Amino acid sequence: MKVKKVKVFKVFKPTKRAELPFVLYPMIAYHLKLSFKRAFMSEKVMNYFAYVDCIRAGIERGECILPTEEWEVDESLAMKERIEEREARKIAIKAAESWGNLMVISWWKPKVEVVKEVKAYKVFWIDGKTVIDSLTGEVFRV
Repeated sequence: MKVKKVKVFKVFKPTKRAELPFVLYPMIAYHLKLSFKRAFMSEKVMNYFAYVDCIRAGIERGECILPTEEWEVDESLAMKERIEEREARKIAIKAAESWGNLMVISWWKPKVEVVKEVKAYKVFWIDGKTVIDSLTGEVFRV
């Protein structure tokens, strides 16, 4: 057993956490700042929070970057990323631009700044024939 330190998004923990096995799912959270130039108006600045799934290359919009905590775990419990950080960043920026263009009317492409980037794992608790998502608390049947 090879042990490594990892960051884990700190959200939902089942009451019997110590007894439950789990798997760690890689994600990268981004806080992006979008600046839109507008004709005859002041610049519009907006914040966008993105969570990129580093296995399926999916993305979810968030309200903030969740806090993390450090765990020491068996290396085999952490799933391997299928996309690189550079690709994850591109996915987040593209999603932020698309969202921003729905919110702001501008003839120009927005300037996007990465304010913060956090690479951490989402925990999936395994409880018999169900899996519990640590970010939402949702329970899925296997």
